[in-house]
Amino acid sequence: MVANHFTATGFVFDDEGRVLMIKHKKLGVWLPPGGHVDENELPCAAVLREVFEETGVRARVVSTARGDVQGMELALPMEILLEDIEGDGSHNHIDLIYLCRAEGAELRPQEAEIDGIGWFLPSQVLELDTFDNVRTSVEKAVKLMEVLA
Repeated sequence: MVANHFTATGFVFDDEGRVLMIKHKKLGVWLPPGGHVDENELPCAAVLREVFEETGVRARVVSTARGDVQGMELALPMEILLEDIEGDGSHNHIDLIYLCRAEGAELRPQEAEIDGIGWFLPSQVLELDTFDNVRTSVEKAVKLMEVLA
Protein backbone atom coordinates (compact mmCIF):
# COMPACT_ATOMS: atom_id res chain seq x y z
CA MET A 1 0.00 0.00 0.00
CA VAL A 2 1.26 3.47 -0.90
CA ALA A 3 1.30 6.24 1.73
CA ASN A 4 1.28 9.78 0.35
CA HIS A 5 1.84 12.61 2.84
CA PHE A 6 1.63 16.33 2.14
CA THR A 7 4.55 18.37 3.43
CA ALA A 8 5.49 22.05 3.23
CA THR A 9 9.04 23.39 3.04
CA GLY A 10 10.23 26.99 3.18
CA PHE A 11 13.25 28.59 1.59
CA VAL A 12 13.44 31.51 4.04
CA PHE A 13 15.50 34.53 3.01
CA ASP A 14 16.68 37.29 5.32
CA ASP A 15 17.29 40.93 4.35
CA GLU A 16 20.88 40.11 3.38
CA GLY A 17 19.84 37.42 0.88
CA ARG A 18 20.92 34.56 3.12
CA VAL A 19 18.96 31.30 3.31
CA LEU A 20 17.89 29.65 6.56
CA MET A 21 19.01 26.02 6.78
CA ILE A 22 18.79 23.35 9.47
CA LYS A 23 20.87 20.22 9.96
CA HIS A 24 18.31 17.45 10.27
CA LYS A 25 19.18 15.21 13.23
CA LYS A 26 17.73 11.96 11.82
CA LEU A 27 18.96 12.41 8.24
CA GLY A 28 22.29 14.08 9.10
CA VAL A 29 22.05 16.56 6.21
CA TRP A 30 21.27 20.27 5.81
CA LEU A 31 17.74 21.11 4.67
CA PRO A 32 15.41 24.08 4.54
CA PRO A 33 12.89 23.93 7.40
CA GLY A 34 9.58 22.21 6.82
CA GLY A 35 7.41 19.29 7.75
CA HIS A 36 4.06 17.57 7.49
CA VAL A 37 0.87 19.47 6.80
CA ASP A 38 -1.55 18.74 9.63
CA GLU A 39 -5.11 17.58 8.96
CA ASN A 40 -7.30 20.54 7.94
CA GLU A 41 -4.26 22.86 7.78
CA LEU A 42 -3.50 24.94 4.70
CA PRO A 43 -0.03 24.24 3.28
CA CYS A 44 0.91 27.94 3.27
CA ALA A 45 0.08 28.06 7.00
CA ALA A 46 1.89 24.78 7.66
CA VAL A 47 5.16 26.07 6.23
CA LEU A 48 5.10 29.12 8.50
CA ARG A 49 4.27 26.97 11.52
CA GLU A 50 7.06 24.50 10.72
CA VAL A 51 9.61 27.26 10.13
CA PHE A 52 8.75 28.82 13.49
CA GLU A 53 8.64 25.51 15.40
CA GLU A 54 11.97 24.32 14.02
CA THR A 55 13.90 27.60 14.02
CA GLY A 56 12.09 30.25 16.08
CA VAL A 57 12.00 32.50 13.00
CA ARG A 58 8.75 34.22 12.06
CA ALA A 59 8.31 34.49 8.31
CA ARG A 60 5.81 35.33 5.62
CA VAL A 61 5.17 33.50 2.36
CA VAL A 62 6.18 35.25 -0.86
CA SER A 63 3.70 34.04 -3.48
CA THR A 64 4.98 33.11 -6.90
CA ALA A 65 1.66 34.30 -8.37
CA ARG A 66 1.76 37.30 -10.66
CA GLY A 67 -0.02 40.19 -8.99
CA ASP A 68 -1.64 40.34 -5.58
CA VAL A 69 -3.22 37.31 -3.96
CA GLN A 70 -6.86 38.16 -3.30
CA GLY A 71 -9.95 36.60 -1.76
CA MET A 72 -9.91 32.81 -1.67
CA GLU A 73 -6.69 32.51 -3.68
CA LEU A 74 -3.84 30.78 -1.83
CA ALA A 75 -0.20 31.76 -2.15
CA LEU A 76 1.36 29.56 -4.82
CA PRO A 77 4.36 27.42 -3.93
CA MET A 78 7.57 27.79 -5.89
CA GLU A 79 7.39 24.14 -6.87
CA ILE A 80 5.85 20.84 -5.83
CA LEU A 81 8.16 17.85 -5.48
CA LEU A 82 7.32 14.16 -5.20
CA GLU A 83 9.88 12.69 -2.82
CA ASP A 84 10.16 8.88 -2.61
CA ILE A 85 11.16 8.48 1.04
CA GLU A 86 11.80 4.72 1.09
CA GLY A 87 13.08 4.50 -2.48
CA ASP A 88 10.42 1.97 -3.45
CA GLY A 89 7.37 4.20 -3.97
CA SER A 90 5.65 3.01 -0.78
CA HIS A 91 6.06 6.26 1.20
CA ASN A 92 5.95 9.57 -0.63
CA HIS A 93 6.06 13.17 0.45
CA ILE A 94 4.23 15.58 -1.82
CA ASP A 95 6.32 18.60 -0.83
CA LEU A 96 5.02 22.08 -1.51
CA ILE A 97 8.08 24.33 -1.60
CA TYR A 98 7.46 27.97 -0.64
CA LEU A 99 9.54 31.12 -0.88
CA CYS A 100 9.52 32.96 2.44
CA ARG A 101 10.86 36.22 3.80
CA ALA A 102 12.08 36.29 7.42
CA GLU A 103 10.43 38.84 9.69
CA GLY A 104 13.14 38.33 12.31
CA ALA A 105 16.50 36.58 12.36
CA GLU A 106 16.85 35.31 15.94
CA LEU A 107 17.44 31.55 15.84
CA ARG A 108 15.95 29.18 18.44
CA PRO A 109 16.47 25.65 17.12
CA GLN A 110 14.14 22.81 18.03
CA GLU A 111 16.75 20.58 19.65
CA ALA A 112 14.75 17.34 19.32
CA GLU A 113 14.99 17.41 15.50
CA ILE A 114 17.91 19.72 14.70
CA ASP A 115 21.68 19.33 15.07
CA GLY A 116 22.59 22.67 13.50
CA ILE A 117 21.06 25.87 12.22
CA GLY A 118 22.26 28.92 10.36
CA TRP A 119 21.90 31.61 7.74
CA PHE A 120 23.90 30.83 4.60
CA LEU A 121 24.63 32.66 1.39
CA PRO A 122 23.15 30.71 -1.55
CA SER A 123 26.67 29.83 -2.73
CA GLN A 124 27.36 28.33 0.72
CA VAL A 125 24.15 26.26 0.59
CA LEU A 126 25.46 24.64 -2.59
CA GLU A 127 28.52 23.46 -0.61
CA LEU A 128 26.58 22.00 2.33
CA ASP A 129 26.01 18.28 2.86
CA THR A 130 22.51 18.13 1.38
CA PHE A 131 20.46 16.52 -1.35
CA ASP A 132 20.80 17.45 -5.03
CA ASN A 133 17.17 18.58 -5.19
CA VAL A 134 17.88 21.10 -2.39
CA ARG A 135 20.77 22.56 -4.41
CA THR A 136 18.58 22.79 -7.51
CA SER A 137 15.71 24.34 -5.56
CA VAL A 138 17.86 26.96 -3.83
CA GLU A 139 19.19 28.13 -7.20
CA LYS A 140 15.60 28.43 -8.46
CA ALA A 141 14.55 30.21 -5.23
CA VAL A 142 17.32 32.81 -5.57
CA LYS A 143 16.26 33.62 -9.15
CA LEU A 144 12.60 33.91 -8.18
CA MET A 145 13.34 36.10 -5.14
CA GLU A 146 15.25 38.50 -7.39
CA VAL A 147 12.10 38.90 -9.50
CA LEU A 148 9.40 38.75 -6.82
CA ALA A 149 10.83 40.40 -3.73
